Amino acid sequence: MKVLNFEDSVYKANAIRKILGNRCGVASVEQVSNVEDGLKMLKDAENAGEPFNLIITDMHFPMRSGAISDTEAGEKLVQILQEQGNQTKIIVCSSRNMKLPGVYGCIWYSEISDWEEELCDLVREMEKSK
Repeated sequence: MKVLNFEDSVYKANAIRKILGNRCGVASVEQVSNVEDGLKMLKDAENAGEPFNLIITDMHFPMRSGAISDTEAGEKLVQILQEQGNQTKIIVCSSRNMKLPGVYGCIWYSEISDWEEELCDLVREMEKSK
C-alpha cells in the first residue's frame, strides 16, 4: 500500500508514519505539508503508473509552500479531489473531532482517543475490501 499524508506537523507526520509502518504493515508513506505540492505528487504518481492507494489528511495546513496555515485546507483538498474525480480513499486525521462527508474515515487525533488503533482498523478494512 502506498500512502500520501498531508500534514505540516513533523511530530504528527512521524507518529502517523510509525503507526502505519510498525502496526499496520504499510511500507510506503510519503508526507507533504501543503495542498499544492500534494496535488502535484498525486498527479505525478498517477502519471508514472504508481498511484497512491490512500490519502491521510489533517484539516489545518497551508494551501501552498510558504503560505500561512488555512483552517479549511483539508476540506478544500477533499473538495478538489472530488471535483477531479479522484477515487483515492481519504482518511481525515485531525485534532478537530469531526465527520466529513465523502471520505473513507475520520479519526480524532487526541491524547485521549485511541487514534492509532482506529487508523490501523481503517487501513486493515481497506486492505480486505480490495
